Amino acid sequence: MKSTRNLLIAALCGALLIGALGVSGCSNKNVVAKVNGATISTDSLNQQLEQLKKQYPNMFTGADGEGRLLDFKQRLLDNIINQKLVEQAAKDKGISVSDADVQKQIDQLRAGFKDQAQFDAALKSAGMTVEGLKTQIRNQLVTQKLIESLSASSKVSEADIQAYYDKNKDQFLQKAAKKASQILFKPEDKATAEKVLAQVKAGDDFGALAKKYSVDTASASKGGDLGYPTSAYVPEFQAALDKLKKGQTTSALVQTPFGWHIIRVTDERTAVQQPLAEVKTQIEQIIVQQRKADAYQTFLADLRKTAKIEILAPDLKAAGGSKTATATK
Repeated sequence: MKSTRNLLIAALCGALLIGALGVSGCSNKNVVAKVNGATISTDSLNQQLEQLKKQYPNMFTGADGEGRLLDFKQRLLDNIINQKLVEQAAKDKGISVSDADVQKQIDQLRAGFKDQAQFDAALKSAGMTVEGLKTQIRNQLVTQKLIESLSASSKVSEADIQAYYDKNKDQFLQKAAKKASQILFKPEDKATAEKVLAQVKAGDDFGALAKKYSVDTASASKGGDLGYPTSAYVPEFQAALDKLKKGQTTSALVQTPFGWHIIRVTDERTAVQQPLAEVKTQIEQIIVQQRKADAYQTFLADLRKTAKIEILAPDLKAAGGSKTATATK
């Protein structure tokens, strides 16, 4: 249901929870922690916390607000510590990321927006700057390269694939579903939506009208086609869809938080168990990703066991994580 723009904004917002910036060369008054002697500034932690509060202003209100705030502050610091450890390990392994690699990722993100102004607005909405995004992307790419170096020789056997399939057959049960197309209008454009609905009822081409009027640019370019759902629709949309059969269109506009919808069912499928041969490649990829994640978590845990982690803020001592971490008041 979300447009490409909304998905990218969501991705940028979600990244605030994992994008970590460590700052070196700070005075002790502005140092919240040290990782093997490298400092993490209080300012960098507070900056991320403010970004989080901006994105979720109601999260830290109410009776439990202060407790949630401290919990998230500890989590953010823990992420920063992990990122600092990864940076140090990557440097030891000779892993680096070029400016060109970072710019390529920026360009790919920007390509999902109509223009530069829309991209800048998304960054502002996420409480981020271009430089902050570049740093975050560089950290992510470094982490990816490190993970690849840890699991480069991982080979998945036929027995591994068969065992995963047998244990997770429900995962490959293709549920019954309806394939829908839509024409979406902004909440304030009900009059236009009514006009277009009349055209649809009169037999005008649904796909052409979707391309002309729908504000969901991702589906509009495909004549309104949403494909088969990979996640749940909002309740109002799903309720309307459930009442339609293949080839039918809603007789009235459907209102959701996204606006006004005209919905058509273009196809239906019954529930079916996907055979192993059909999902073999998918399973292999799943196993590889699981092994990479496991290798990374083990590597990170080992780093934390041997690292000297000093938490200088008394209320954040719990964020030190490993038993060998040292808290200094």
